[in-house]
Amino acid sequence: MKPFRPLRLAALCLLLSLGPWAASHAQSLLDAAQSTLAHDAGWQAQALAVDAASHRQAQGRALLLPQIGLQASTQHSDSEVRLDTPIGAQTQNLPAWQRSAAVVLTQPLYRPANLRQYRQGQQGLELAQAQQMAAQQKLLLQVAQAYVALLQAHDLLQVQTALREAITEQAALAQRNFDVGLVTITDVREAQARLDGVQAQWLAAQNDVAMQALALQKLTTWAAPRPWRLPTSAILPTVDAAQRDVWLDDLPGTHPLLLQAEKARAVAQLEVEKAQAGHRPTLDLQASYGQQRNPDGTLTQPLPHRATVGTVGVTLQLPLFAGFATQNRLRETLSLAAKAQADYEEAQRSVELAVRQAFLGWQSAQEQSTALAAAVVSSNTALQATKTGYQVGVRINADVLAAQVQAANAEKDWLRARYQVLLGYLQLRQAAGRLSLDDIAQVSALFAPVTATGNE
Repeated sequence: MKPFRPLRLAALCLLLSLGPWAASHAQSLLDAAQSTLAHDAGWQAQALAVDAASHRQAQGRALLLPQIGLQASTQHSDSEVRLDTPIGAQTQNLPAWQRSAAVVLTQPLYRPANLRQYRQGQQGLELAQAQQMAAQQKLLLQVAQAYVALLQAHDLLQVQTALREAITEQAALAQRNFDVGLVTITDVREAQARLDGVQAQWLAAQNDVAMQALALQKLTTWAAPRPWRLPTSAILPTVDAAQRDVWLDDLPGTHPLLLQAEKARAVAQLEVEKAQAGHRPTLDLQASYGQQRNPDGTLTQPLPHRATVGTVGVTLQLPLFAGFATQNRLRETLSLAAKAQADYEEAQRSVELAVRQAFLGWQSAQEQSTALAAAVVSSNTALQATKTGYQVGVRINADVLAAQVQAANAEKDWLRARYQVLLGYLQLRQAAGRLSLDDIAQVSALFAPVTATGNE
């Protein structure tokens, strides 16, 4: 591991660079979301699926429109005519060619299966759009989680770095006091042991920054992601119980998963109607216009001739028996429609549960953040008191070390809870099916670019 340590240190210095160049090139959460939407292959595939569904809908509409085609044929016939004459029977061969060409139009007048298939195409397009909406919300939440995870890793590393520096100073103080005979070797060894543990945690925090940067890089394709900072004075978004109840009431018309289940249920019901249409007659309007040539004549008209023919009429088809295929197809679609209904009810219950759980999770994170903020103040106060007691001789070195670690841990716990409040808000909106790029922009506005001094 030692050969890689300088490389890791160089990478860390680059990632944590807070000079003017880094500040001007820091990327916001909104930038990350937009870059991800522009480069994610899964999202692009979903957009293509919507485009394909629109063309599939057009194919269904074509079944209701006129169908026009050109028909042409040529055929040769060889007729043998036997003539009975007074002088005896005579046989005559009459070879002849016949050529024809016509424009044929067919307009469905009554085809219930075609109408249902057209409506299925409409529902299929809306289903694909709902799937695209769900994919977008999932991707936005994913990039927000990766962005916040990197930002949290940066902040935790800074806290751990400050702790390492404080423990290092305390260890050096213990060594100086030991050299002049004020403390025992036990204090020195305790300080060194604490420093070794903090050093290991610092290395782990450093590695976590690199790992989270790679995760965000995968989504955004940024070479060296540099997130903005979340100021300590930022007011995080909130949601009350009344707003949650409104979201719960609006779930059937807004949540993409429920919209998908609803469209799937509608498609299944239309499939039932299509199967029922298998028992019904069909009626088509047919018209044609063309020419027929007989260069060798015919049996009824021995001379070469040409005829122009125009026809118009209706065709009725009534199915009588199809080997019980129609009946079994209807039973199959009825079972699938019942399954689609059950899937919708299950999706509705799951989505409602997810919203309630996400709200409780966000609420818990908010309460923990408030409590941990008070713990940070208390820990820092206790640390200052312990340092003062150490200076006057009523506290020992181990007490100072423990207080320093406790204060750092309290700050790290508070940072985690604070970021969890932010992510919990986005997770709640995603659970309610309402997460959009505007929400990402709202959260992104809470962050601030890093200045040359490293402050917000």
